[in-house]
Amino acid sequence: MSRGFIWLCQNNDTTDYVRCSIELARSIKQHNRQNNICVLVDKNSTFSSEHVDMVKILPMDNSADHSNKFANEHQVFVMSPFTHTIKLEADMLWTTNTDWWWYHLWQHDLVFSIDCLDYRGRRVQDYTYRRLFLQNHLPNIYNGLTYFRRSHRAKKFYQLCQQLCENWNMVREQLLINCHDTYPTTDVIYALAARIMDPTQEAMIDYAWFKFIHGKPAINRSPVADCNNYLYPVRLDDRIYLGGRRLSDVWHYHDKKTMEVLDARIF
Repeated sequence: MSRGFIWLCQNNDTTDYVRCSIELARSIKQHNRQNNICVLVDKNSTFSSEHVDMVKILPMDNSADHSNKFANEHQVFVMSPFTHTIKLEADMLWTTNTDWWWYHLWQHDLVFSIDCLDYRGRRVQDYTYRRLFLQNHLPNIYNGLTYFRRSHRAKKFYQLCQQLCENWNMVREQLLINCHDTYPTTDVIYALAARIMDPTQEAMIDYAWFKFIHGKPAINRSPVADCNNYLYPVRLDDRIYLGGRRLSDVWHYHDKKTMEVLDARIF
């Protein structure tokens, strides 16, 4: 039985996801003993790092011509080398030990992060960025923190995600209300697939601790768009402070300039 973390790393014109991936891997290794890491890349984003155990090239890049790179997210299931997998996004950082998570997660086939946290660690159910979810009665799940084990149910879920991605034009026009996304977005795909498989959400697992701090302004009630100036993130050794508070949850910083800000504020 193996367990580990996986995420996709595909650079675009604006973001160096390779650097984000290395920083995320480094933070996981700092805090966890159970820290096997696999990163999925395209041929233009390959890299090596002492903090990453395995880099695998996607056999097919379904987002090669897309401005965003979400159409490959469903491939994490077939490409994961682990029996038990936690799927992440590259622009995240680990802030504490989470080895104990596995003893709860591996009892289930799928566990999603439902809702998210603000920088104070408070659960937030904010739909400022998710009007589409409200209009379409989709569960408020975030793909950036997802657990799956090698199982028939997880396989079915990711096959459904693949079908939704590959038929995106039909999906947005016939299955969703007021969806104007040119390309599939992973959170919408995950939520729709979860709704189709489990319409009453009877099988949905909602662990209070399986959530991450989201860096978007509205989540943190920031009066300005630049949360880096509002919450002033600081790194001290292996600790991260945000808004004057030490973080003890996974942090999805979202603003890709954050790593530069942290590098300038190391004490």
